[in-house]
Amino acid sequence: MYLTKKRGLSEIIATLLLLVITITGSAFLALIVQGGGFSASASNPLASAYPAYSIKMMGYDTRDAANLLEISSIDNKFDEKICTASCQGSADNIPTDVASGTEFIVLQIKNVSPNLVYIKSIQINGMLHLWDEQTGGKLFDASASDLSGNYPLNGKFSILQMSNLVQKSDNKLSEDEEIRLVLKLSKSISPDISLSKPIQVLINFGSTRATELVIVSGDTK
Repeated sequence: MYLTKKRGLSEIIATLLLLVITITGSAFLALIVQGGGFSASASNPLASAYPAYSIKMMGYDTRDAANLLEISSIDNKFDEKICTASCQGSADNIPTDVASGTEFIVLQIKNVSPNLVYIKSIQINGMLHLWDEQTGGKLFDASASDLSGNYPLNGKFSILQMSNLVQKSDNKLSEDEEIRLVLKLSKSISPDISLSKPIQVLINFGSTRATELVIVSGDTK
């Protein structure tokens, strides 16, 4: 009888220890995921469960040309490449300045999920680009070099609605909303991007899995 009670008590202790280990492991895993930049916005705690296809590419423009996606003043220098690392000395200048800055690309995307999402970051060929908050509420104008938010600085992006050129003051994307992302490429992308080459794009919108896309440099869709 004594051995039976002792064995029963041991089984209870072992079960409790296993439960503690499981809870601790789950908490540790959650911290790792959040630390990797994949945590959902505090305003939308369910975003981590949204599928990667919640964000759909509607078009893009990576040309070595003027007026990308027909947006006035988004002009790249005609130098048969997309300048990044070799323009690092004046990276925040516009591409057509005498001291050329890094060049622009434009992505047109749509939230095809029934939920609100946040465009938290965009990776271009593995290099992180963040939302430039100082552009919020300002009219987009890249006709002259500027550091005050008329356009995003290198390694950052701003958000334009489809109807006008006022840059959005938040990075929220409502259900069925379509926007244009203006990226000023990071000076840390090395080497420069040659034309007719694939560009890997990862859009982090708060889910555990980013939307992965491949576009072509020097092209428009």
